[in-house]
Amino acid sequence: MTTYVYRNGRLVDKSQSYGEPKLWKTGIISDIMEPTKHMASGRVIDSKARFRAETRATGCVEIGMEPIKPRAKVTLDKSQRRDAIRKSIYMLRNGYKPQFATED
Repeated sequence: MTTYVYRNGRLVDKSQSYGEPKLWKTGIISDIMEPTKHMASGRVIDSKARFRAETRATGCVEIGMEPIKPRAKVTLDKSQRRDAIRKSIYMLRNGYKPQFATED
């Protein structure tokens, strides 16, 4: 069974192409970057790979590239959990406002 759709205001067979075929383009990410002064070593570097290697060599960590550390699981028994909830409700009802970390 043929399926019809509207294209450019006309009812056409859905299997018909749009005219020009889509061209697949290859994306290339270059290793070259603008010469940048490395803040830890003071060297001017124009390669992304060398910049990352210099960051590791100086003992620094590139933000966003560090491994995610798993959180330690907190195990509470039923009475400990109940006490923690009661304490939280008490604190909130008595004016406690949590402090969130902010960037200055």
